[in-house]
Amino acid sequence: MTAVRPATAGSVADLVRACSPESLSRRFTLGGPIDPEAVLSRYRRFLLAGTALVAEVSGVPAGLLNAVPEDDRRVELGLLVADGWQRQGIGRGLVRLAAEQWRGWTLHATVQEGNVAADGLLRACGFRFVPGYGGENEYELTVTEETLDDGTAGARPDGLQRCAVAAYARPERHRNARGSSACRGAAGVAAALLPGR
Repeated sequence: MTAVRPATAGSVADLVRACSPESLSRRFTLGGPIDPEAVLSRYRRFLLAGTALVAEVSGVPAGLLNAVPEDDRRVELGLLVADGWQRQGIGRGLVRLAAEQWRGWTLHATVQEGNVAADGLLRACGFRFVPGYGGENEYELTVTEETLDDGTAGARPDGLQRCAVAAYARPERHRNARGSSACRGAAGVAAALLPGR
């Protein structure tokens, strides 16, 4: 069984250390294989930005979602799934959770060119490709009731289409998200079911 909880410095560190240098290089733009300690040193505060949630399998961090609200009802998504849990539905479940919470907003994500897994995940979740800058692909999805009802936002082929949205705090969760005091989720969050192993 998988639970979703607010990310902590410890859970993020455990997740990053469970990722191979190749996986980290696909997520971060430092060039070439990246050591997990270098990622933590350089990006730790960004890994806790916005609404930061960790999907855990049997108490072990398996995936991380960052949702950072911007102007014009846009939310920037960041996603990282540990190597051992890729292609297990963790990423789709986290995208679905974001879509459920940010109805009426446009979710967007930036992916390095050549990151076939992330491109495929976003396309399968209903995101559309939009022109980006050299070396990056941009994707976006405007979340509507139809998007959620037709199952494109994070749907799984096995029919699992819902994650408990209790993992998000009340609407004030994104207050000050652009400032230094960006919210990191609420304490005492209820567990949310994601695809089990």
